[in-house]
Parts: sequence; structure tokens; C-alpha cells
Amino acid sequence: MKSIAIIGKNFGDEGKGLACAFFAKNGGKTLIIKHNGGGQAGHTVEDEKGRRFIHHQIGSGAEYGADTLLSDTFLADLYQLGNELQEFKRIYGFAPRIYAEKGTRITIIDDVLRNMFIESSRGAGRHGSCGMGINECVNRLESGYSLTIKDVQDRSSEELIGILQDFRKNYGQKNIDEIKREFVQNNPGMEPEYYEMLTNSDVLENFVECIKENVKLITLVDVSEEYLTAYDQVIFETGQGLLLDNDYKPYAPFLTPSKTGLWNIARFLDNRKLPLDEVVYVTRSYVTRHGNGPLPHECNISEIPGISKDLTNIDNQWQGSIRYARHGSINDFVTPLNDDVATVNQYKSIKSTRISLLITHLNETDDKIYFADQEIPFDSLKTRLLKDFGFYKIYGSRNRYL
Repeated sequence: MKSIAIIGKNFGDEGKGLACAFFAKNGGKTLIIKHNGGGQAGHTVEDEKGRRFIHHQIGSGAEYGADTLLSDTFLADLYQLGNELQEFKRIYGFAPRIYAEKGTRITIIDDVLRNMFIESSRGAGRHGSCGMGINECVNRLESGYSLTIKDVQDRSSEELIGILQDFRKNYGQKNIDEIKREFVQNNPGMEPEYYEMLTNSDVLENFVECIKENVKLITLVDVSEEYLTAYDQVIFETGQGLLLDNDYKPYAPFLTPSKTGLWNIARFLDNRKLPLDEVVYVTRSYVTRHGNGPLPHECNISEIPGISKDLTNIDNQWQGSIRYARHGSINDFVTPLNDDVATVNQYKSIKSTRISLLITHLNETDDKIYFADQEIPFDSLKTRLLKDFGFYKIYGSRNRYL
């Protein structure tokens, strides 16, 4: 079995879905492991036939027969999973296999509603959340209110409604009136509709009905060394990017509440006494950021000729518009990778990992990588990175397809 980690180098939107699908297409029987964040990821895979799918919880590469595993560090969104699988089947004609660990936890409807309510209450000072409830889910879990996929399978609808009502009473509604006051203050004339939904019991009943049906789409498994080595390769599909990591404080509070690098992966493999063969960090030939927060070397899209319209990262009320920038210096270019590897050097699974880089969207920049003070041709940068920084491989992608 070969193990590969796919990790975004910047603020997300680098092309991780394309990378996962490429390896899945060419690597035999494949398991895609979703290990961080949740349903807010949006990884696009498009093939030569024009079939295009945005992966949220289904692993990128399922188009080519790969299975998906939702690990216990992933936050499953059972409410949305049914729609995603239905759309996938409409496009490709089959339903991929979805597995999960028994301890994999779920986001609940109140996480999403609180997320939307809190972000809306900030008015012009929004943080740029995806509106999918991930941060609120993490906060709830840290307060001791957890619900797993196995709980949803094992409990009756009545029991689940009771659990969710208890979550509301003891956690979710503690500061809801304060959020409402802030919303009214920052959004004059608007009705606080999320407040009404967060106090409506029908919302919980409808949610439970939906997740009890959708949980049937998942098979729970014990993920042992033997389970993993039955595959030809295992690919860890990471959401977001290194500069959005929960612990990357220079960009706080505009971060995602998860580990976006090697941390989860190293621990997962160490627990099964398996090595990570290769980590592929992914970046565009320029930099993007969707949402608020600092963006060094930000520029107008017209300053990077050739960029086509991003069909996945469309403007929306939660994250606003996608923004563009150049990379900093070459040292800046590799620093996030080095920092990420340094955080896991205590794990045995990482000791012999080969470090590679994939640069996407080269077709848009005429095979150049845009830095703050220069534009470097791909082949020249590849030679320098291999020689001076010790990369195993430098991959290049020059179109949207595999």
C-alpha cells in the first residue's frame, strides 16, 4: 500500500481535488480519507468529457472508483450528504462507497444556524465563515456535547430529538439573546430569522428525520492496519490550506477550526504503525483567498493576465468574493511547508516521507509562477526547488482536467 497526503499550501482553493483525483485515477484500488474540517470543503474535479463535480464529503477521485473514509477527526454533515450523493449519481451513474469510523462526529442543524446567526450579527465585520457550522460544532464539542455517526445509527428519532433539545437548553441558547441584540444593532431593519429557527422545535424534528435516512448511506468500519493495506493506495484529502490552520496565529481570527496540514495524518498513521510515503503540497501559480482576512501581496485580477473565471468560488453572502495575490519571495514560498513538517517530526510515520509540490493553473499564467517581484518559468523554478530545497518531485498542472 502506498500512502499520499494532499495538502493546500496557501489559503485553500489550490487544486487539491484535482490532485486527489489524479492519483486515484492512476493508482489502483484507492481509499480517500477525509480527515479535517467538514462539509465546507469544495474540491472540484472536471474530466475531459466536461463532467464536473464539487466534492464536499465524497472523496475526490470517487469518479474513478475510489472509496471514501470519514475519519474520526472529520466532522460529517449528514444533513447535506444525501444531496451530494444524489448529485454525484446523477452525473456519473453510480453511488460511491462511503465509510466512517465509529467515533466520527457530526455537525448538527443548530451549529449551522448559530454560525449563520453569529456571522450575520457581525455586520460589516464578518470573519468570512463558510456558513456551514464548523466553528460552532468545534465549540460545542469542546463543551462536551457530542453526537457521532454511530449515535445516529443506534438511537431512535425520539432519543435524538431529546439529545438535541438538551444541547439547546444547556449550550446552544445560553447567549442567543446577546447574539440577537448584536444582530439588530448591526443590521437595522432586518428580521433575525435565525433566532426564530434556533427556538423552533420543528427544526430539530425535521433535521433528525433527514439524518436518520442519510446515515443509511454510510458503513461504519474499524480502521486497522489490515483494513488499510487491503487498498493499493490511501490518499489523505485535506480541506482548506496551511495558512488557515487553526494554530496559524498570524492570520487569526480569520482561520478555520481544524488542522490543515500533516498533524491529523501523522497521528492516524502512527496509531496503525504505517508510514506516509509522500506528501504533495498544492499551490496555484498565484495565490487566492476566498473570504476576509490578510492577503499579502494582494493585487487586482487584471495584474495576473490570463486568469479565467473561478466557477467554484463564486461570490456568496458568507465569504464574499475570491481575491488574488502574488507569492512572496521563494523563501516565503516554501516556508509554510517547512513549518508544517516541523510540527510532526516526533511521529515515526513521517520519518521517511518524501516532500513534493504540485503547481496548478499554469495554463492561466503562461507556464509562469507569479512572485511579488518577478515571474519565474515553471521549468526554472522546478530546477531551483529540486536543487536548493530538496523536494522529491515538482508536479505541474496546465489545465482543469486530469
